[in-house]
Amino acid sequence: MGDHQTNTSTVQEYYELSCHYLQSAQLSLENGLYEPAMFTAIHALELGLKAALLTHTTDAWRTHNIGGYFAKLFRIKVGDATCRRITVILSQYNLPRYPSEAVLDPQQVEQDIQFIAEVLEQHLPALLSAPEHP
Repeated sequence: MGDHQTNTSTVQEYYELSCHYLQSAQLSLENGLYEPAMFTAIHALELGLKAALLTHTTDAWRTHNIGGYFAKLFRIKVGDATCRRITVILSQYNLPRYPSEAVLDPQQVEQDIQFIAEVLEQHLPALLSAPEHP
């Protein structure tokens, strides 16, 4: 029982931190700071997905691109389109982190952050409320 309680606590901590990062991303977006907004939003998404994954396992991930793991477990619950978009967003992890010739499109950043907010606020609570990890 102690292990389940610890895992439930860890899931909640990951989810709450993901929500904080999302708020930070939204503030950066409001201030026209597109690269920091997108990077922070991607991190929010990653933490939220890891919270959901922790309902199934206590394994740690040594990668930022966990979209495939998430899709394997939750595709039926969130849908193919959502899983594909998550994978695309996570694949852009390094794009906003470093200077490059590829300039972020502010409208796309806004759409991606809105999508991430929907995932975190609409999909994840249902996935986290019924943990399947023993």
